[in-house]
Amino acid sequence: MTALVIDADGRLTYMGEDGCRRQIVGDSELLARLRQLQGEGCADRDGDSGL
Repeated sequence: MTALVIDADGRLTYMGEDGCRRQIVGDSELLARLRQLQGEGCADRDGDSGL
């Protein structure tokens, strides 16, 4: 397997061990939301989280 790639059409894909590219997320709006949530998660870990 290779790293995840966002193609020109906004689809999240990866290359399988068999050499075929597979699509994980084909909905660009969903992908944008997932990236937003990932960014929010990183922000939570970077702070002192109120402890």
